Amino acid sequence: MRPGVRTVRERVGRPAPVAAVLLAPALALAACSGDAAGPAPTPTPPADGVGAVDAFRAQLESLRDLGDAVDQHTAMEEDVAACMRALGFEYTPVDLAAQVDVVTAYDLGLDRGTREYAEAFGYGITTDDMGFYALTAARADDPNAAYVASLTGAARAEYEAALWGDPDADPFDPDADRGCSGKAQDRVYLRVTATDAVDPEALFAEEALLREAILTDDRVVARHADWAGCMADAGYPGLADPGDNLITGDAMLRVREEFDARLVALQAEVPAEVDDPSARAALAALAARAELADREVAMAVADHDCRESSGYADALAQVSVERQAEFFEAHRAEYEAYAAAMAELLAGRG
Repeated sequence: MRPGVRTVRERVGRPAPVAAVLLAPALALAACSGDAAGPAPTPTPPADGVGAVDAFRAQLESLRDLGDAVDQHTAMEEDVAACMRALGFEYTPVDLAAQVDVVTAYDLGLDRGTREYAEAFGYGITTDDMGFYALTAARADDPNAAYVASLTGAARAEYEAALWGDPDADPFDPDADRGCSGKAQDRVYLRVTATDAVDPEALFAEEALLREAILTDDRVVARHADWAGCMADAGYPGLADPGDNLITGDAMLRVREEFDARLVALQAEVPAEVDDPSARAALAALAARAELADREVAMAVADHDCRESSGYADALAQVSVERQAEFFEAHRAEYEAYAAAMAELLAGRG
């Protein structure tokens, strides 16, 4: 493990009040809309301009505290190894923490959407802000490869089935056979499964529609032209829609398209002895980072500044707070059920 970086389990605090802590900021913000049903906790809400749904999600991520890619990988490898040993197989956790030397946005405490994040990582596309490219590239050296190669055909098939489960399994079916790897993912990432009280996938789908409605609100769209003019003045003409810089956003998508094109081209230059497709893609991504990262950062900083100066950021925040308060109230029972389920998972994680 990297010096000074605690494991996922070490960073998790006491789980008893999780449900209340998780709901409190969002309930307080939703209550500000004037339509709250019944009393709500009234802690100090998050920063101005944060909607109730975003507050809930931010608190959720804080409590889950997954860390960066290396932290997540370490926790999963420990879980997979214990599961495989229980089934009678050898499995050596791949210790990438000792191999990968990266400084991530998590290490630096930088949040997406801030100027500080943009200055360091742009949009987080080519810059490997959480260490996933470096981590995946390092997996090209798997200590389990020799053991798997020593197995007979039948034994190897049993090993693969134990590790990966049914290749056609539904990842959202809690009863599906997804092997030790799938079980580890669910435990490390704290996946809440569907119940009569809440179907997370359905709720997330409705949240996506909410975000689309926010981005297409007339008050938000009215700021597009000023943002585009600012970006053109900064040396980035031909852009029209600022978007959310997560799924939409002309500037972000321009970087993404260039990165994807280079990723395809650079994989042809990866040595042939690297036969793992994921490792090949990751090595190409690291090469693309060397070419494109500086340009990405420059565009992202200009984008951030133009959002502020054009009034787009303020309009987006205002509409987000209003619409998210309404949405959270309409789905309050589902969020309460989700928070309770997350509290139970956190308690089980210990």
